Amino acid sequence: MNIFSTHTLPESASTARLEALSDNIFAVAMTLLVLDLRIPAHPPDASVWPYLATLWHHMRTFAVSFFIVGLYWVLHHHVFVFIRRSDRTVLWLNLLFMMFVVVTPFSAGLLGAFDDSRTAIAAYGANIALLGFSLLAIWWYATHDRRLVDAKLPKPLIRLEAIRMMILPAICALAVAISFVNTTASIVIFVLAPFLYLWPAKRTIRAKIGPVT
Repeated sequence: MNIFSTHTLPESASTARLEALSDNIFAVAMTLLVLDLRIPAHPPDASVWPYLATLWHHMRTFAVSFFIVGLYWVLHHHVFVFIRRSDRTVLWLNLLFMMFVVVTPFSAGLLGAFDDSRTAIAAYGANIALLGFSLLAIWWYATHDRRLVDAKLPKPLIRLEAIRMMILPAICALAVAISFVNTTASIVIFVLAPFLYLWPAKRTIRAKIGPVT
């Protein structure tokens, strides 16, 4: 008997371990974001404020990235409210999503150090967009033929959740495109990204299907 060909996950495998691992990875990634805020060297008698000002770019990028990663944590939690069971494919798709979560402190640090660089802006934007695409892949896989969700889950909800996951990638694509004209405008779009996400997402979901958990 070929044990490798017969070994499969139970059809109704729990998502508990997947969610626990994901929460831990989110916690570590969000904590690592702050490591880019290093205390600047300065003479003992000098005022601290001018030296803190040199950290402005890093502090701004930290705050934006913390809330963006936090939004993806909320989205991930929201997705797994609907996903009732897991299989091997969704485990791998979730690991792909987690890889982009873990990379975020690096791309955020790069943007904080070189926020006038189109390359740094593109790397950060691609990172955030890939978070959205990989989470969408989990959602598409789980909801296709109601594979891992409730059989009665409404199609409008499935469609609107997919739209909600694409809001941040769309904002990032806009920011990267604008960087070829004005890098400062791109940074402003990244700063506004959490607010640009929350307003239309909340409004659309409520308008179409009412409040969801």
